[in-house]
Amino acid sequence: MLTQTHNVTITKTLSFYKENGIWFADLPAFLDAGLGSKANLMMVDGADTFLDYVSNNQNRATLKISTNPFEGSDAVLNKIGFGLNQGLLDQIGHAKVDYGAYYHVERFKGVAINHQLWLCPVTEYVFEGTYPQTIYIKQLNNK
Repeated sequence: MLTQTHNVTITKTLSFYKENGIWFADLPAFLDAGLGSKANLMMVDGADTFLDYVSNNQNRATLKISTNPFEGSDAVLNKIGFGLNQGLLDQIGHAKVDYGAYYHVERFKGVAINHQLWLCPVTEYVFEGTYPQTIYIKQLNNK
């Protein structure tokens, strides 16, 4: 389901962890609901290097994410368009998906990083059925 519009503000706290050099979204409810496997939760194709940057090369990152601007946000992810790098996904072992969305991050905490990242369809689970046009994030304390 590729829904383009969503009028409801969605704000969540989402954690990520790095295991054997691979970042994963920490979404046990997604797994418990039988919506996919751990391979669906891999953060790859720029999302991994963005998490390395955000976490200061640690093994955990916790972010406040929202579809609307909020005070103190550290970065804005702007959707560029849909697509995927099938060869990379196959090489890394990501679960089979038919699409994803690319986002561009101009700045993080005021520093220009000009970074592109890809988000898989689990994004639609997190944002209740949509790929937001814009995602605002704030780094929270990594515990």
